[in-house]
Amino acid sequence: MITEIKNDIAAISVYSDAFNKRIRIDDYSGDTHGVLALIAESTPAWAEKIIVKSREQEVAVFLSGGFIKEAEIKKYFNGSDMFFLVKYPLTQRGNSAKLMDERKVVTSILDQKYSPTEVDARTVALAKEADAKELAELYAKVFQVYPTPLNDPAYVKKTMEEGTKYVLIREQNRIVSAASAEINRQYANAELTDCATLPEARGKGHIKKLLSKLEEILIADDIQCLYTIARAESHGMNKAFYQLGYTYGGTLINNCFIYSGLEDMNVWYKGGTKPKV
Repeated sequence: MITEIKNDIAAISVYSDAFNKRIRIDDYSGDTHGVLALIAESTPAWAEKIIVKSREQEVAVFLSGGFIKEAEIKKYFNGSDMFFLVKYPLTQRGNSAKLMDERKVVTSILDQKYSPTEVDARTVALAKEADAKELAELYAKVFQVYPTPLNDPAYVKKTMEEGTKYVLIREQNRIVSAASAEINRQYANAELTDCATLPEARGKGHIKKLLSKLEEILIADDIQCLYTIARAESHGMNKAFYQLGYTYGGTLINNCFIYSGLEDMNVWYKGGTKPKV
């Protein structure tokens, strides 16, 4: 649920995510110290993590207010950079026992010589509302836990109506793989997400095909920035984005409940320079 909160000097747009025990400030305006005050006033008792999507010029103020930087996405705000700044009301939420091993995974991927991957996306179709039920069934089979209720056909249909683009691959007349793009038209960016493939259909490069098709759709729609937030434990998913030309932007610690529990998530985006791990 998104709530707009404001006073005489500042305003914030708050995404309350009780399932993942976090809030996210998707946008803000006005005096930055006033923004900090509004965040403090509006943080519910159940929130273990606070995330702010900060513009570069306000980073220093947020850092002085106790936030730390976890990741970045170049060109997120109509060509300007965005920084994921976080604070942990529950201190232990900011500690991840898996982080060192996950960074070794990223390093091993980034150490590989990059060569553009040619992908044939002719088997990929743009999903229709009539596919919502079968898409929900696919997500229910692949994910035991997911940050959003994608196992609900009504939710999938609602996101389609709100502009999310789903693409899919069928084998023997059933959906075996799918992905989506959540489009932010105000800032001309899109998150590539909801990637899922049935176990028996894996190893065929379906995810790369889906992502390539989404890129075609988004670029034709004048979307300037493409990004994803991928499970840090998934070597295959992180490698797929690297091979498609995405840049590693950092890791969000204990970011959300996905797959089987609370997990770290890696940020990848198109464009910009590659930061150190």
